[in-house]
Amino acid sequence: MSSPLTVHALEAAARQTTGLNDFGADTGWREGFERLVAAVEAMNPNEQLRHLATHNIVGQLSTRLRFVEDDKCHPEIAQQEIDSPLIVIGLPRTGTTISYDLLCLDPEARAPREWEWYIPWPAPEAATFDSDPRIAQVTAMYDNWLKHAPQLLDIQRFDCTQPGECNHGMQYHFGSTNFPAELGVPDYAQWLRENEVKGQYVSHKRLLQNFQWKGPKGRWTLKSPQHLFDLPALLEAYPGAMLVWTHRDPALTFSSLSSFIAGFLAAFGGDKDKAAIGRDVVETWIAGMNRALQARQDPAIEGRIIDLAHKDVVADPMGTVQKIYDRFGLTFSNEHRSRISRFLTENPAAKRMGKHKHSPEQYGIDINEVRSRMDDYYDRFGDLLGRPA
Repeated sequence: MSSPLTVHALEAAARQTTGLNDFGADTGWREGFERLVAAVEAMNPNEQLRHLATHNIVGQLSTRLRFVEDDKCHPEIAQQEIDSPLIVIGLPRTGTTISYDLLCLDPEARAPREWEWYIPWPAPEAATFDSDPRIAQVTAMYDNWLKHAPQLLDIQRFDCTQPGECNHGMQYHFGSTNFPAELGVPDYAQWLRENEVKGQYVSHKRLLQNFQWKGPKGRWTLKSPQHLFDLPALLEAYPGAMLVWTHRDPALTFSSLSSFIAGFLAAFGGDKDKAAIGRDVVETWIAGMNRALQARQDPAIEGRIIDLAHKDVVADPMGTVQKIYDRFGLTFSNEHRSRISRFLTENPAAKRMGKHKHSPEQYGIDINEVRSRMDDYYDRFGDLLGRPA
């Protein structure tokens, strides 16, 4: 039987793995790290789950050690500018992925690939970007997940060369919604939804600087529903950010997200209690949405957002991109249009349509409760949601 996780032992393992000792002056990540370790052990985890948590956390700590060392040897990395990123921020399962994919087809765009987020060190290089050995490593990881939970293929793409989500990168600050999705950790999930994660975007920006340093260049194009939790900090880090918020009836998206998380927990050996998964999804994303709506009362934040209906993204993808580019004064080039046309013809995501079966009842989600607790949201964006009469 493996030993319980402890903060001290995990830090020692990361130091031994890297041969480095200095975690740097930034300590903003430590609370999330300590909360995560405690939350894993509070579940009395099985061997598989404890092994997975240990492997992941030691990897994330090791990356922090290596970034601190890089900053000492290459101060120019952290001096780079990250100008006016275009960021998709909608609730999960509201068309964020298709919107993101379409925006990333712009020849001027630079999106972090999934393999970069999962293994960000050493800094990727433009010359070997398409043949980086990390692509094979992350592909093997995906294959292992799908071996245990093949139903995930009906819900989401698994191609690590595609644009990846910021919540993968937020794991290095120990403030990511990935942890509850992959490990369960209800105590951590509660902490995450009830608190701002201090310094999250310092680490986020440092990751982008790392990717930009030797890697491909372009206008950063990003995505994560988790940005909803702290729009003020996001715009403090990136004052010129252009935010794309996709909308769909949350009462219907929550069961889709619950089904996705249930698949991940099946792959990782975690708790598969559907009602508990549904409750956590409801509590987490109502908290995130309400926090974002509160932030929008600031005109400086409100002025950085375009709102789009999921149904319009699906019905008119080309027109949606035109609308976004018109809103932010960007040029929609002929090459970008051509790439979108090819993507819509050849995109394998179309083959997933209709395969993902789920219902709110499966996950103990009360549609009326969700709608009553999010009344302000439905009142404001009902025309984008097709709100029921």
